[in-house]
Amino acid sequence: MAELPGDRPATIQDCTWFEAAGSTGLGKAMALAALGYRPVLHATLGEDDAGDRIRALCDSRGITLIADKDPAGTARHLNLMDHDGRRISIFLSNGSSAPDVDMTAITTPILDAQTIFLGITASSLPLLPLLRESDAEILVDLHDYDGISPWHAPFIACADVVQVSDEQLSAPSVQANAWLSQGKRQVIVTRGADGATIHSPFSKTDVPPVSTLVKDANGAGDVFSVALWHAERMGAGPDLAGSFAALAAAATLSTTDLVPPDLRARIRELARGSIADPALGSHTA
Repeated sequence: MAELPGDRPATIQDCTWFEAAGSTGLGKAMALAALGYRPVLHATLGEDDAGDRIRALCDSRGITLIADKDPAGTARHLNLMDHDGRRISIFLSNGSSAPDVDMTAITTPILDAQTIFLGITASSLPLLPLLRESDAEILVDLHDYDGISPWHAPFIACADVVQVSDEQLSAPSVQANAWLSQGKRQVIVTRGADGATIHSPFSKTDVPPVSTLVKDANGAGDVFSVALWHAERMGAGPDLAGSFAALAAAATLSTTDLVPPDLRARIRELARGSIADPALGSHTA
């Protein structure tokens, strides 16, 4: 739609719709797979059509899925999007508030992992004690955290790297510095159409956005997080890593896929040789 409805009843006609896989955990797993990794995804899924489609998608994308059965069904939500990428998300079904997790299936992958992208979901809560035994670096995306929600606290406590949107934070830089003082390695503040800021103990890097036609903003934050981590892992400094992550996010914005399977090719097309690119070589882990 051209723009989201304001604080008034409205009839919206200039829109299209489509159905696709969602969720931040799946988005990060798909981004990792698209950049050449072999990710393991833990999720709770219903024994329903939506769950079956997610299982098939993971198989087609090279994602190892460890799925616990949710008797409440697969979580589903409806996103209303405007042409600038702004979103209203309506949860149609949430799944169980305290799903059963088979710890025997997930323990070894967690303890063997070098990096964990931790989702702030109900299915992650039973894993937190095990994460404290892990040597992995833990990255947590807080999405539109408001700075006070108690739900986020145990996830923040586990994190080495925090990503958060500036949408509901009154003083994002103050919050970022507070987390750095608590020992976080890095804090990424995403600013929507204004780009992002990467905070570390010794630097602050502003990342400008990459201009593109926005078809769907879902997945862009997940791709930014994974692409930034990937570029840093390949040896890029914050400026280059941020530029690569911005290109990856833009490549996702221009498609209706949560993460396009040809992400690398799309990044190359957007870059057009404008940046050195340590993160596009062949690499698996």
